Amino acid sequence: MRRRPFIASWLLLASALAAFGAGVRAAQTDPPLVTLSIVGTSDLHGAALPASGLGGLPLLAGFVNNLRAARAADHGAVVLLDSGDTFQGGIESDLSEGAMVVAAYNAIGYTAEAIGNHDFDFGSVDDPGAAQTAGDLRGAIKARAAEARFPFLAANLIDEASGRVVEWPNVHPSVLIDAAGVKVGIIGVITIDALRSTIAANVQGLRIAPLAPAIVSEATKLRAEGAAVVIVAAHAGGRCTAFADPSDLSSCDQESEIFRVAHDLPRGLVDVIAAGHTHAGIAHRVNGIAIIEPFQRGQAFGRIDMTLDRATKAVRRAEIFAPRMLSAPAAGETLNYEGRPVAADASVARAMQPALDRVRRLQATPLGVTLPAAIVRGGDAGSPLGNIFADALRHAVPGADVAVINTATRGLWADLPAGALTFGALYDVFPFDNRVARITLTGSELARWVEGELTERRGTGLGISGLDVRATCTREGVHAALLRGGTAVGDSDRLLVVTIGGPTLSGNIATRDPLGGGPPENSTVVREAVEDWLRRPGNARPRGDRVQMAPCEQG
Repeated sequence: MRRRPFIASWLLLASALAAFGAGVRAAQTDPPLVTLSIVGTSDLHGAALPASGLGGLPLLAGFVNNLRAARAADHGAVVLLDSGDTFQGGIESDLSEGAMVVAAYNAIGYTAEAIGNHDFDFGSVDDPGAAQTAGDLRGAIKARAAEARFPFLAANLIDEASGRVVEWPNVHPSVLIDAAGVKVGIIGVITIDALRSTIAANVQGLRIAPLAPAIVSEATKLRAEGAAVVIVAAHAGGRCTAFADPSDLSSCDQESEIFRVAHDLPRGLVDVIAAGHTHAGIAHRVNGIAIIEPFQRGQAFGRIDMTLDRATKAVRRAEIFAPRMLSAPAAGETLNYEGRPVAADASVARAMQPALDRVRRLQATPLGVTLPAAIVRGGDAGSPLGNIFADALRHAVPGADVAVINTATRGLWADLPAGALTFGALYDVFPFDNRVARITLTGSELARWVEGELTERRGTGLGISGLDVRATCTREGVHAALLRGGTAVGDSDRLLVVTIGGPTLSGNIATRDPLGGGPPENSTVVREAVEDWLRRPGNARPRGDRVQMAPCEQG
C-alpha cells in the first residue's frame, strides 16, 4: 500500500522531466527570431485564369507554397491577404458571381480579405439562368463571404440604419490570428469613394467612414488584445513607379489616398498596409509603415518579411520586396522561388472546376435568336449595337420617351456575332449587372447631354432610341438638333429619358435619382432587358443610323 505514493511521485517527476526536455528541444530548434511573410494581392477582378503568360491562381498558389515551405523551415509563417475588387471583371468569375474565385482562395489558404467597391457589383444572388432574383441587393457578396473559409473585413463600412459597422455573417471589422506564435491583428478598410464607384442600387443604406479613425480604433483594440503586429488590408491605394529603394518616395504620388491615410496614423500603431484599388504598384515605407500594392488582375503579388524577437515579440526589421510578377516560365525553363521550382498548384484548378463547368454550360445556352450578320458597336457617330440596347431600355420602362447610352462610358465590350446567339455572346457584350436608370430632362438639357457625348464619344458612337440627332461641329463645339418623328424637340419639352445606371448615368449627366424614385428591385437589369428584347421577333437586327453628324469646320 505504501508503493502508491511512490509511483505517483515518480510519474509526476517523469512528466516534469519530459516537459522540461520538450522545452529544451523547442528552445534548441526554434531560432531566437521569427519571420512572418506577409503576401498581398488585390484587384484580381475575376482574373482567376492565366492570360498572355501572366497570372492565374494556380500559379500564385505555387509561389505561395514555396514561400510557406521556406517559412516552415525556419519556424515562421505566411499571412496571405487580398485587398478587394476580387470577383467582378472576368467572365468566368462574373457568371459564378465570384464563387469560382472563393473556391480557389479557399484552396490556396487565404488568411483574410478586405471588401472592395466592385465586390458589390453583382447585386442579388442570381437564379440558375443568371437572372437576378428579387431581394437583398447585397445578397451575392454575402453569399461569397459565407462560402469563404477566411474572414471578409470592412471596418469603415457603416449600416446607416444602425449607425454601426455592418454585421453580416463572416464579415468583420478586424481579426486577431496566431501566426507562428505571434499575435497578428488584421483590419480591413475600403476607399472613401467606394459607394460612388459601384452600382448605386446595391449600396443604398450604406456609408463609408473615414479610413484613418476607423483604423486607429480597431488597431488600438487589437494592440490591447496582445497583437504584436497590426496589418491593414486596404482597398485604397496610391502609385509609385520605382521600387529599388523603399525609402525613396520620389516616384510616388504622395497625395494619394493610402499615403495620406498612412500619415494620419499614429507612428508605431500599424506595421503594414496591403493596399489596392488604384491598380498600381507600391513597395515603400511611409510614416514608418511598410506599404505594398501589387498592380491588378492577378499579374503580381506584394511581399513584406517582418522579423520579430521570438521572446519579446518586438519587431526587429521589415523587408519590403518589389512587386513580384506572376510570369509562367518559357518552354524548357524552370521558374524558381525561395530556392525551389515553382509549380502551378493543380488542387487550386480542381477547386475552381465545378464553378467553371457551370459557367461553360450557361455560356452555351441558346437564346433562340439567329443573327444574319454581326451587329457592331462602332459607327461614325451612332452605334448599331448601341441602338439595339437603347431600344431595349426604352421599351423596358413604360412611358419612356427616349433612351440614350454612350457605348464607351457604359461599356459595350464586344460586337454581337452572326449566327445562333448564345447567352455567352450577349454576356460578352455586357458583363455587368447595371440596372436601367431613368430621369426627366428638358429638351435643352437632353441636347446638352447629347452634345457632350458626341464631343467625348472617343469614336465609339451613341445608342439612341426615340430620337433622331442631326449634329454639326463648329469651332464653338458640337450643336445637336433633336427630332422626334420628324418634329423638333422644344427646349422646354419634358422627356422621360432612360439609360444605363451605374456610379453615374451613361455619359456626362449625373442623376439625382438613379432609380426614378422606386425601390431598387423595381429597376430592370440592363442585360435582362436586352435579352428579352432580342427574343422578340424582328428585334435582332440593326436599325438605321439615328445620329448624323456633319464634318467639323476647319481653320
